[in-house]
Amino acid sequence: MSMRIREKLHALLQSRPAGATTAELMGSIFAGCGSDPELGDRVVHQLLGGDPAFVYDPEHQLWACREQVALRVPTHEASYVVVDLETSGGAPGGGRIIEIGACRMTGARIEQTYQTLVRPWTRIPGFIAAMTSITNEMVREAPPIEEVLPDFRHFLGESVLVAHNAQFDAAFLDFEFRRLFGVGLRNPVLCTLRLARRLLPSMRRRGLDAMAEYFGLSTAGRHRGLGDARMAAELLSIFLEMAAQMGIRRLDRLLEFQHAGASGRRIERHVPPEAIAALPAAPGVYLMHNERGDVLYVGKARNLKRRVASYFNGGMGLRPKVIELVGHVRSVKTRITPNSLEAALLEARLIRELKPPYNRMLKSSPAAYLVKVDMTDPFPKLSLSTTLSRRAGLLQLGPYIGRRSPRRGLDALVRLMRLRVCAGRLTPDESVSPCVYGQMGRCIAPCNRSVDEDGYDAQVRQAVEFLRGRSAGLLTRLAAARDQASRAMRFEQAQRYQRDLDALAAFAAGERRLSRVVEENNLIIFLGGLAYVVLSGRLAYRSEIDSPQKARELTAFVADNYDRYRGRPPGRDELEPMLIVSRWLRERPADEGRLVFLDGPFIPMQTVLAHCQDAGGLADERSEPPAPISVAASVIPQRLPG
Repeated sequence: MSMRIREKLHALLQSRPAGATTAELMGSIFAGCGSDPELGDRVVHQLLGGDPAFVYDPEHQLWACREQVALRVPTHEASYVVVDLETSGGAPGGGRIIEIGACRMTGARIEQTYQTLVRPWTRIPGFIAAMTSITNEMVREAPPIEEVLPDFRHFLGESVLVAHNAQFDAAFLDFEFRRLFGVGLRNPVLCTLRLARRLLPSMRRRGLDAMAEYFGLSTAGRHRGLGDARMAAELLSIFLEMAAQMGIRRLDRLLEFQHAGASGRRIERHVPPEAIAALPAAPGVYLMHNERGDVLYVGKARNLKRRVASYFNGGMGLRPKVIELVGHVRSVKTRITPNSLEAALLEARLIRELKPPYNRMLKSSPAAYLVKVDMTDPFPKLSLSTTLSRRAGLLQLGPYIGRRSPRRGLDALVRLMRLRVCAGRLTPDESVSPCVYGQMGRCIAPCNRSVDEDGYDAQVRQAVEFLRGRSAGLLTRLAAARDQASRAMRFEQAQRYQRDLDALAAFAAGERRLSRVVEENNLIIFLGGLAYVVLSGRLAYRSEIDSPQKARELTAFVADNYDRYRGRPPGRDELEPMLIVSRWLRERPADEGRLVFLDGPFIPMQTVLAHCQDAGGLADERSEPPAPISVAASVIPQRLPG
């Protein structure tokens, strides 16, 4: 038992070059321990005190692996080998390295370089040759990796391996080291891309080209091994100085620093880089498992490899909860789907069935907001919600998808239209004293019959027209009122108009192709060999269209169900797919799939066959990009004609 615990602590400390406290070690052994520090000291000292593989620093009260002690050297005295590989493929494999370029450094000084072409096992793909200018003729007489790697291993020695996106280069070297030497890459690894994320958090692009432009570095030899290695070496020199200014002047602390997320917490990674590199670059769903095989998190992606890699290389911003999740993940399994919409539907089903704990804690997707109008109320008000409703007579416009709530814009719209904000239904009475909003003129005050039902309905019409995308009239009137107030030197009033104009313009800008009312929410999505029929906002039918028979079945379904779906509210099981399809339509790239909007229950079979032949790359029939689907619970009353 004690041997297994020591092995677990050794693995933890190997990933912590700067060491770990007793409380951290206790926390890794016993969940919830640490409340009794003396007990922790006794237990850990009993376990590790007599083992030569571990060493204790009483001054800083840190435990570490003995081999990590050698890393406690000043960063300006440490030995680095900055490497860049050119390869014939994106995933590690035998004989795929075609060039190695490297610079040996002591501190910030380049002391020696290394460069060689390598003859791969297979031909170099055309796009790789075009990018790197390394052709099959150039490597025909080059030595194979079996001859090159022993020499490079000697050049590398015990130095710290450095690369820009080191996960890529280290994975290829580790694969070949294991294949040829029987043991993987043992050198400490430092990634200048991760350092860029920590030292330059405000930059959006941190590739070598962006770094060269930002720091004024030479790009000579770009996309060749030695040229890129020189650029990364110059970048390392800059980052060593920046880290020193932050007080990070020791190598073990710099190695630790690169693995910290935006919150400052260290990111513990247990999924090997080669496992991530082997993931498919296809749409689908990924399931993250802990060491017991339990599903911790389910997510969807248009590109599984890129999405999963972003958790482990810091590309997601790494909030504390994400760091916690990554620290528990031991394996990632994927399920490929034909397209991104199918991935979203599968993700929702798996979350509902498996109930992964981190899906409740991590709200990674932007919220989807709906503007609701109760059309059964003679004096309806506009409200904002993040959930669909199946209640009859409820107009639900949206979804409005984004990180920021549209609340500010909706409040401005309600105020300018002078609509009510009070709760409940009104019983108008002339003797009623209006609320403060009515007294201020911010509400048209239907409560005391200041306006009749038709007058109030006219205001609601204008608000809904704005929400349906016809925003130019109101924005133009606001701009004219602002200018008039400014000319009259009523600057405070002009400023209020400008605030409303900004709020409404922002509201309308992200929704320029706005929601459609329920009568218009009838369409067929052709995507990746599949057809999805949406009737009255609901995902009513899904099928492969690979034969005339399947096309006939689809057209027959539309003909039989077009009117039936218009006449009933959605079921509870239909609400989630409605919102998923709405979100997909709102976020889809313009060239993904093909949409055919239905004006009635009849669609020629030839149209279905023609549209499904190349569904993955055709655009919509309309000249403008399609609007996101709106969702509504029932047929909208005629008071708001389309």
